[in-house]
Amino acid sequence: MPPRSNSYDIPTGATSRVPPEDADPGIGGRGFLGRVLTRKGLDLYLRNALASVATFLLDLVFIWVLVEKAGAGRLLAVALGFLLANALHYVLARVWIFRGSARGMASGYVLFVGNALVGLALILGAFTLLSDVLSVPYLAARIAASLVAGTAVFLFNATVNFGKL
Repeated sequence: MPPRSNSYDIPTGATSRVPPEDADPGIGGRGFLGRVLTRKGLDLYLRNALASVATFLLDLVFIWVLVEKAGAGRLLAVALGFLLANALHYVLARVWIFRGSARGMASGYVLFVGNALVGLALILGAFTLLSDVLSVPYLAARIAASLVAGTAVFLFNATVNFGKL
């Protein structure tokens, strides 16, 4: 067995939609779920989760400083914190999570930001519902809103943007 590579380079001519014939079908078979539920998919998800937690903690600190110390509105603070953390997350995605991607830097960033804006819309909608309608404390609302949005954003980046699943 060849040594394990953490770069998951895409062979020339391969796409994210057609796994190689010798690819591990994973526990979900050969479809989309099968590509996600492989050792490679779980490794990428774990790396993404670690990067997400690190950038998310930065996001929370930034939100807290803006709201509690600078007097900014909560919604504005959440949006700015998300965008700052997302820029750092893209750097981590390029150099650590999805390294070796065939996607160009500029086009990858455009897709990453577009995907992040969809994630931001999901987060802001859920955050508003949780904090304003259901009176959940704003930091707890931000954590809850990020869980679902973060998974959706990862799946898009892993399959479409960076082509690693």
